[in-house]
Amino acid sequence: MESDAANAARSRARSGTYEAWYLSVADPARKQGYWIRYTSFNPARQGAEGEAHSAVWAFRFDHDDPSANWGAKEVFPLANLQVQTRPFVLRIGAAQLAHDGCTGDVHSERGTMSWDLRWDSRERPFPFVRPPWDSIASFANVGAQPAIKVSGTIDVNGKRAHLENVPGGQQHTWGSSHALEWNWGFASGPDFWMDGGTSRVRSRLGRELVGTALGAHIREQRFLLNGLAQVLGTRGPIDADSWTAEARLGPRRLHVRVVPRRSDLIGVTYADPRGGSRVCYHTEVADLELRLTQGEQVLARIRRPASAAFEYGAESPVPGLPVLF
Repeated sequence: MESDAANAARSRARSGTYEAWYLSVADPARKQGYWIRYTSFNPARQGAEGEAHSAVWAFRFDHDDPSANWGAKEVFPLANLQVQTRPFVLRIGAAQLAHDGCTGDVHSERGTMSWDLRWDSRERPFPFVRPPWDSIASFANVGAQPAIKVSGTIDVNGKRAHLENVPGGQQHTWGSSHALEWNWGFASGPDFWMDGGTSRVRSRLGRELVGTALGAHIREQRFLLNGLAQVLGTRGPIDADSWTAEARLGPRRLHVRVVPRRSDLIGVTYADPRGGSRVCYHTEVADLELRLTQGEQVLARIRRPASAAFEYGAESPVPGLPVLF
């Protein structure tokens, strides 16, 4: 199974690395979403900011009631992370992630979130930069399963949500240092998926690079912009209030706009293996507009209110936007 290889552990608890496997789930009917992360962190040297650890993170987003947004992180020893490749199975304590589902719970002073989810996947993985060029930057991303249908239950502080074939995606990222600044957007549905981002990164040679990776499958139209030259040749703005990208493949152009409300963003801190940190603002209930054109002809158009993932990350927090932890 191709997703097994896409999810294979890259860091193996090596010093100076981080790794994350995460699930994005949208429930368009309820205008709610969920973000579940399984991570490892191992600083480059002793005394750097943050101790080596593994962790399970869980978040809930509610577009109609942002006061009900919820998030927490539970930390474990790094040795608690166990990853099997074929078939892919990841475990941190009692939490588990596999190619067709995940279970787990997070306990914190804010309460508890638990989940028991299963899914079907219909698409091949989407690497943001095709190998072997994905090693040119200090990190790499792959949409391991960019279009899944998720069913099961999620419980937040005693309030249970039952999901039945709602859209989602499962991602994998790893590296020796986080991007310096980035936007990421993702959404899927019965007839499409879109995954991509614009990043300002530090290359392994020390030079800063900026580029945009973008993949989509809209009905019969497939658009995969992830060659190294294509990514570096496609620039765009990086902004806390929206992600806007435009990419070209031959005569076709893909236009993407993902717009969150600030009240829907949850801010969290990522320690960096090289020292310092990044602040990431995330939601699963942003608005999406996706348009594929060829000249003046519109080949496909998708609009999805309150059902897309959006992320903005940088070295400093955004004034006026709180950080949960």
